[in-house]
Amino acid sequence: MPTSKLYVVNSVEIISSVQRYPKALAFPPIEAKFATTICASSKESNDIIAVNLTGEDGDWGYSHQVYQSMHSALAPGPGLDGMNRVMIQNVAGSLERLRSTDDKPTRIGLAEWTRHEITLATTNSVYGNHNPFKHPRIERAFWEFESGLIMILVDLFPYFTAGSSCRAREVVGEAFRKYFQAKHHETGSMLVQNRYNTSAENKIPISDIARYEVGATLAVLVNRAPATFWLLFYIFSHPEVLEECREEVGKIMRTSLEEGQARRTLDITGIKQNCPILTSTYQEVFQQRTLGAQVRQVMQDFMLDDTYLLKKGATVIMPSLVVHTDPGVWGPDVSSFNHKRFTREGSSQNKVFSRPSPKAFWVFGGGSTLCPGRHSATTEILAAVVMFIMRYDVVPVEGQWIAPKTEKTNIAAVVMEPDTDVQVQVTPRQGFADGKWEFGLADSKMVFEVAAEDQQQSSH
Repeated sequence: MPTSKLYVVNSVEIISSVQRYPKALAFPPIEAKFATTICASSKESNDIIAVNLTGEDGDWGYSHQVYQSMHSALAPGPGLDGMNRVMIQNVAGSLERLRSTDDKPTRIGLAEWTRHEITLATTNSVYGNHNPFKHPRIERAFWEFESGLIMILVDLFPYFTAGSSCRAREVVGEAFRKYFQAKHHETGSMLVQNRYNTSAENKIPISDIARYEVGATLAVLVNRAPATFWLLFYIFSHPEVLEECREEVGKIMRTSLEEGQARRTLDITGIKQNCPILTSTYQEVFQQRTLGAQVRQVMQDFMLDDTYLLKKGATVIMPSLVVHTDPGVWGPDVSSFNHKRFTREGSSQNKVFSRPSPKAFWVFGGGSTLCPGRHSATTEILAAVVMFIMRYDVVPVEGQWIAPKTEKTNIAAVVMEPDTDVQVQVTPRQGFADGKWEFGLADSKMVFEVAAEDQQQSSH
């Protein structure tokens, strides 16, 4: 890719046009190169992946099948609900453990705590009781691997330039090999079962199935932890946002007395319909803290919109940062945190700029590369944040909220990662310290509308 012609697209309209031609302007070749380099898979498996890679001969082949298998597991329904329920109970347990026995402040590094708890909650929901990440050594190895992604992707003697990350990758890969060898995936989520079965049906060796799972876990984890951190950071550092979000959630929380103690029950499903300020704040955090880019390979000389000639073999890059910082799309306050930007109330107050077009919100990609895990990620992040803000007050140890820099964010991340931690004190919220908390998730086909395609589906 470094030696090919490069086209950079920073227009919402042209990005939408690129999405309409997934075979001429294809993502699978980029994805395959990324996967084989990141996962260090064998030539045998690489050759299997390359068969009908762009779907020229129809909707078959490993690339197509594995995407469909993930999409079916992560679409609204029993598979997704099952994962989300496990995740919610894991996060609820983590928050319960934050409370000290005497209700005195507990000091944590907000970024470190968030990454650890989201890592365990997410992987438990995917891999089940035999989740390899339950072992601290595997969790540490995974994040060591993640820290060296740039040098691994450069692919110039990576075992010398990123030796510790490559060795850490092997540790995690071996843990997954043992997991699959013991058939533990059969008691895991629909997602891991579908991924394994698709790979096995395509004759991928189990050693490479394990390696690909390391890459798949990277895709699942790398953005959830920093997104949860930033949402907590912005809410707690803006008292008016905290108050409004708590008020919204409070209206759907049920409180009763049980043996003289308060019992507070919250169904996370209710957030989808009843918390527009919270969900707008969630989207605003992504709008402010997105760094990723969508990439396509030009498979043939192609005239885009009867205007732009794209040459075969070139690379098309669509950086979300450019779109998300465009005042012409978002208004003059684009660089300011506006937690109501995505609400009807926020758009009605802006006489020049209406509510942003869903096509301009480019966090989860779009078209044929729309992230299948967006519903799972959104539910998990919002659930974790809701449980946190309803149970605890948080203040920075240094006395004021100072946003950490994000210069070390790795190349695979869409959400900026904090370079340093924010030390905070966590105290049970006054008036909410006693009693019992219960969090659940009802069956629901309703989704959080975080992409243009979600809104189009809801309108039908």
